[in-house]
Amino acid sequence: MKKMWIVLLTALLALAGCGPAPTAVPTPIPVSITEETLLPTPADPLLQTMAQTATDDLAQRLSVPKDQIKFIEASSVTWSDGSLGCPKPGVAYIQMLVTGYLVVLESGGTRYEYHADDRGNISYCQSPSKP
Repeated sequence: MKKMWIVLLTALLALAGCGPAPTAVPTPIPVSITEETLLPTPADPLLQTMAQTATDDLAQRLSVPKDQIKFIEASSVTWSDGSLGCPKPGVAYIQMLVTGYLVVLESGGTRYEYHADDRGNISYCQSPSKP
């Protein structure tokens, strides 16, 4: 009888370790902005590319020269769902945490947000929500 309990206990302990591994949720990582270049200086080259794409888009959107656009923030964030913090009315989004990026620009005293997924697909967000 003792032998059966030992076998049963061993089997239960072995099965206890078979569950899925816990996953970590990334936290926002601020990126420094240099006043000399007005461009982010991240270790992540993807952020640099997205910052340039956002600047080009905003300059065209506002019909202003690129030198009239100032960087405020560029960071890695976790969005609360698939809308990437920029939900459109009537559209359903996947309900899970999504890693991505936030780029904030300023022109003429107004701030503009660009939201992106972790692959660098970036777009202007007219009505942003917080990450």
